[in-house]
Amino acid sequence: MDNDKIISDITEKWNARKEHLTSLFRNRDKSAVKVPMDEAIDAFLTFLFVMNGKRRPDKEIFQDDLIGLEYKPINLDERLSFILKKPNQYHSFVQLNELYLELLKLYAKMKIRKYKK
Repeated sequence: MDNDKIISDITEKWNARKEHLTSLFRNRDKSAVKVPMDEAIDAFLTFLFVMNGKRRPDKEIFQDDLIGLEYKPINLDERLSFILKKPNQYHSFVQLNELYLELLKLYAKMKIRKYKK
């Protein structure tokens, strides 16, 4: 499977998860939020590493793994750390959504740059 297909699949799944998570947070169902948030975080990290042409580490994500990435959202370390510590909070969901949006923009920018070369 090529990277564009992987990223397209992740994006489609995020849109569905986002709707589901929005509903869960609206209903204040924090106990049901953990699993879909973990899945969304996992997919985001896969997107991030695939976009950068790297294999996603099997272990926990460490700052060293993020440092070498050419394309990544601003303040990724701090934002991701917050999300990972408190995945069932609404603010983590909002932050994750913003990270997805920023990563999609970076991906589009990356594709344009590669096309121009």
